[in-house]
Amino acid sequence: MSLFPFIECGDTEQVFDKMRINASKSFAGKDETSAITEVEIEPEAGAGFISVFDSNKKNWFLDWEYATDGDKVISCRITTDGAPVVSTKTITILTQADDNLFATDDDLYRSETDILSFVPDGRNTFKYSHRYCQVQILEDLYRIGITDISGNKLTPAAVVNIDEVRQWSRFLALELIYLDVSNAVDDIFQQKSNIYKGWALESRQKAIMKLDFNGDSVITGDEQTDMWWRRIRRV
Repeated sequence: MSLFPFIECGDTEQVFDKMRINASKSFAGKDETSAITEVEIEPEAGAGFISVFDSNKKNWFLDWEYATDGDKVISCRITTDGAPVVSTKTITILTQADDNLFATDDDLYRSETDILSFVPDGRNTFKYSHRYCQVQILEDLYRIGITDISGNKLTPAAVVNIDEVRQWSRFLALELIYLDVSNAVDDIFQQKSNIYKGWALESRQKAIMKLDFNGDSVITGDEQTDMWWRRIRRV
């Protein structure tokens, strides 16, 4: 029997944020003589399997949100006329405080009042995009040599005052959202994306951040980074 359940979803999500667990790429091998008759998803261990099967794969997904943080083991089970096969994936669910996202959907709305109409199916916020922007900002800092006292990449918790990076993260998210919805060369969405790309770069260059380089949760006068001059002062 060659059955291959497959789980597609984000690796990190926030509590009470809608996400989609997609099993539509699950399949049976050519040596499997019977068609798939059931596809089930269990969003976390002990929650029980939920059928998402239909004959044309359109609905082989489960929209879900988690009420508690921690690691969650998702299971996908597919069945033909024999024994079912199960695949698992472990994801991390964070509290709002631990996620420490640098911008919110309200920040996006202040620039574009119709922005929430572009939230994709399976989502009800752009938190996934804010999280991606957070990763990119921390990666950007690392690339130019801004690290913790051990030389490691900064964590989100190192950005104690997110107001110092809010504009940067906000415009970066808008750039990426409009780039994603653009479907033609130089359409209005690509034009908006290019505008926000410029504003994100400008906000980056102007950013002056107090960062917790040593992880003691206390910001001293020396823990400051000026992105324009790329000066780094650490304790």
